[in-house]
Amino acid sequence: MALVLSGGSVLTLDAQNRILLRADVRVRGSDIVEVAAAAECDPADEVIDCRDCLVMPGLVNLHTHVCAILFRGLAEDRPRSFWSEFYAIPGAARYGTDDLAAAAAVACHELLLNGVTCIADRYAHMDRIGEAIEASGIRAVLGPTVSDSDGPADWRTWEAVLERWGTAPERRVHAGLAPHAPNTCSDELLRKCAREAERLGCRVFLHLAQSETEIAQLRARGYEGALAPLVANGLAAPHVVAAHCIYLSESEIAAWPQHGIAIAHCPASNIKIEGRTLALHRFVGKAAVGLGTDWAVSDNAMDLLAECRLAALVGKLKADDPAALPVETMLRMATSEGARALGMSHLIGSVEPGKRADLVVFDLTRLQANPRHDLAANLLYSMGTGCVRDVLVDGEVLVRNGRLTRADEAELARRLNR
Repeated sequence: MALVLSGGSVLTLDAQNRILLRADVRVRGSDIVEVAAAAECDPADEVIDCRDCLVMPGLVNLHTHVCAILFRGLAEDRPRSFWSEFYAIPGAARYGTDDLAAAAAVACHELLLNGVTCIADRYAHMDRIGEAIEASGIRAVLGPTVSDSDGPADWRTWEAVLERWGTAPERRVHAGLAPHAPNTCSDELLRKCAREAERLGCRVFLHLAQSETEIAQLRARGYEGALAPLVANGLAAPHVVAAHCIYLSESEIAAWPQHGIAIAHCPASNIKIEGRTLALHRFVGKAAVGLGTDWAVSDNAMDLLAECRLAALVGKLKADDPAALPVETMLRMATSEGARALGMSHLIGSVEPGKRADLVVFDLTRLQANPRHDLAANLLYSMGTGCVRDVLVDGEVLVRNGRLTRADEAELARRLNR
């Protein structure tokens, strides 16, 4: 028996960038086994009617901190000087680890409702928070934050997360290393992260060039900028995912392609906290670039589709070129490029046989999806998360007809306000 998403338009985002206007996506277990012209289904199959729908790969959120949904609305319209090196939030101290874990579960369900099927998440207490993330059904790479600028690095949590989930990307939940940032990590700690990543074959996630404070602190250590400590300590490579990158110098931008460090672009967060963002067009095609929502303090929404639209529009502005960053490029940034940054291109990011069944079904009967001259352009520039109808991860339907299947949305909202 198979699960068949039947009769929909399919935005494959495969190598040929095919758009199939009436097709079936057949799922068996956790995998897509066939994508073909719509046909009669086997009576034994479970069928989801996708006529008047768009089926596409699930969105990949390359940089987020889901438990920080608790802090949404606590720091609005603040100057750059408000933010400390660890981005402390007034009132955050009253929340304990149990609160953070409960909030992480809520946030993952919000992301699923918004069509996000995979996240790269990092925070402290990841041994506890990770359990809540896993229980939501979302795909995740868990990064326990390590830093030694305010005391010894917390390697015990990393070891617990590593033992629990391992680093194999074939698992729905697995672990990656997460040094906080080059200014909050010593050279010794960065070198240790590099050695561990090489030993385990895992991804490394860190914040990079996100503030003037960071750059000033690195210069005080003898570095010219944010890229230099990565080069010096073995972390300038494609298995490293650097979030933000908004204070890179011209020479750093020019040198970036020779290292191939992946970038998690978080335009809403950057604009809200720093009033600036990176020149996206200068990195596309030179390294893997995906999109992130960051945390709910600086990007209150957990809406990657809105992030994609913002990245495209602001990116055109930064490029001074309305033809820059075309629709296909941006939708790949939200899907297949995010998967590439995570080393998971063989598993997710497109709709094709052999990939995991991480899929989103958008309702094309909504007004903002019409007329249907260009489905991909409608998705990027006019449709929103209100068009998300169904969401699957590993072949399991986690959102059906706009409703969660593992949790009650109203109860989740009540949890955040207790």
